[in-house]
Amino acid sequence: MDQMIIQSSITLFEILCVIIVFATLFMRSRFFTEIFENRARWSTQLLLIIFFGLMSVFGTLSGLAVDGAMINIRDLGPMAAGLLCGPYVGLGAGIIGGVFRFMQGGQYMWTGLSAPLLSGILGGILYLANKRRFVPIWAAVLFIGLSETLISCYTLVLVTKPSDFLAVVINVAIPMVVFNIIGMFIFATVVHAILEERTGLAKVRLLELELESRRNLTAIINTIAYPVYVLDRDHRFTVVNDSMCRFFGRTRDVILRRTPGDFISEKDSAFLWDKTEDVFSRHATREDEVTITRFDGQVREIIITSAFYMEEISGQAFMVGVFQDITEKKKMQAALAKSEAWYRILFEHTGAATIIINEDSTIDQANTEFTQLTGYSREEIEGRMSWKDIAHPDDFERVIQYHHDRRINPAGVPTVYTVRINDRRGVTRTLHTLVAMIPGTRKSIASYIDISEQKRTEDALTLANRKLNLLSSITRHDIINQILILKGYLVMLKAKTDNPVLLDYIGRSNQAAHNIEHQITFTRDYQDMGVKTPSWYNVKSTIIGAKGALPTGNVIIEADLSDLELFVDPLFEKVFYNLIENSLQYGGAQLKTLRISMLVQGDHLLLTYEDDGVGITDADKEHLFERGFGKHTGFGLFLSREILAITGISIRETGTPGVGARFEILVPKGAWRFEGPA
Repeated sequence: MDQMIIQSSITLFEILCVIIVFATLFMRSRFFTEIFENRARWSTQLLLIIFFGLMSVFGTLSGLAVDGAMINIRDLGPMAAGLLCGPYVGLGAGIIGGVFRFMQGGQYMWTGLSAPLLSGILGGILYLANKRRFVPIWAAVLFIGLSETLISCYTLVLVTKPSDFLAVVINVAIPMVVFNIIGMFIFATVVHAILEERTGLAKVRLLELELESRRNLTAIINTIAYPVYVLDRDHRFTVVNDSMCRFFGRTRDVILRRTPGDFISEKDSAFLWDKTEDVFSRHATREDEVTITRFDGQVREIIITSAFYMEEISGQAFMVGVFQDITEKKKMQAALAKSEAWYRILFEHTGAATIIINEDSTIDQANTEFTQLTGYSREEIEGRMSWKDIAHPDDFERVIQYHHDRRINPAGVPTVYTVRINDRRGVTRTLHTLVAMIPGTRKSIASYIDISEQKRTEDALTLANRKLNLLSSITRHDIINQILILKGYLVMLKAKTDNPVLLDYIGRSNQAAHNIEHQITFTRDYQDMGVKTPSWYNVKSTIIGAKGALPTGNVIIEADLSDLELFVDPLFEKVFYNLIENSLQYGGAQLKTLRISMLVQGDHLLLTYEDDGVGITDADKEHLFERGFGKHTGFGLFLSREILAITGISIRETGTPGVGARFEILVPKGAWRFEGPA
């Protein structure tokens, strides 16, 4: 009997090994991957039911008959299915194994039907109780041992004859329990080995990903302009980027595994140590602005941003830090603050009422002069008042247009002009205005000088000049009338005598009367010189006007002056009238062409008038612009020079006698341009 038990045990062990080998190979398939990851599909579960059910069937077929009972490992498959895959797969495999045994018949067919079902269900319950994970090896072994013992007990009670109890227990029940335990031990060991292998592979993959991530992180942080570093729990550098190396002036190999205290002063190191400990203890993110002194003696202002980081795999704690060197920024801020202080001083003490105007026309800032000019306080003005609120109604539309156009094309809008405002008391003030855009902004700055008194004086002077001109006109008219009477009497007197001496006196008197008449007429033409305000005049149009008042005949006048404009007295046309008239009268028969040209010389402009007549002698050049010099009234060129001098323009003669006259008119900066304002 003992020999038979040993032989049967060897046979069962061989069968058990075959089952375990196939089970192991099958567990390495993709189907079990779904089971291990708790994402098995119904099709996978059905396949596993069939697999473990066939294991149960094989356990039945490979069983050994002893004393009318079967030593088998039929329950191992359903129990393994339940422990590994859950109650559904365990129950399904138990049904297959149980039904197959039931179909074999015999006195143990009912217990053979129930045992696989019970094993699969119990295994599934233990799987669920262990949170859908395979139980430890000792639990699986203990559970199948208890389960098989329970099944053997109720089989003995329900089916086995009392006389066969001892033999069945010794020859069947005990070997079957033992071999199921051995089988479960091997199966559970294989499962845990596979699980540990998968866990190990997962850790390896995570480590590889972490290493790759670190490599990528190193590459990424090296592109960051700010110094970036990582400290471990001992405050030692584990990662630094290139910017950090440059900040400390050390290579990466020198910095790594050392503490910040190795590169900064002891005082600063103690401060950083406390801040780093705070990050580690509170797992916090913090930002600190500090001043540190490096070992090279340089003092740097920096902002340190620190954050806690826990590595998932190793569980190590780190602190990630970023240095933002704001030393230069601080210097710039200090310089800016100083500059702003100077600006405030200049803005406040320009001597002119000054404001800064926003794009929406509100007054952003105003100095004390402006508050005194308008009568409003700074609190009432800044950010609340618009310059529209004080603009004179008659100037309102013009100034609005300037304000709009200045932000589109600053060069196309006058920067200097006169404007009127109404102050707090309703008094109208006339202001000399200078406006310019502030570079890089949509704001403009405007300075105002109150010229109300000057304007009233100018108006009074204009009125006085008008009255004087009226008086001069009346007086001139009366004098001309008297000269006509005198000339009439001289004609009558000349007709009544033939005395040569008297006729000579009469001729001289007549000439004197004629000169007086001409000079009186000349004063009529120049009585408004310097009275009216200078303005911009187109030179070519002025020449055309002067030419139209003179008999030029066949003389050609060339004036290629484009859109040149000069800032001159309104009598500017008389200048070219006198020059052209002199050329026509004194140029001689060789006069054919008059040419007016221009040449830009730095900030100045040279306007040249020349003819191809007989020219002017050197002796006459010295007195050419003196009052009374000349063959006519003697005032033409003298007054031409005075007209130009009103706006700082000079004139001189540089021609060559016998070749032609040449007058050079030198126009200073600000008195010439090529086009008027838009």
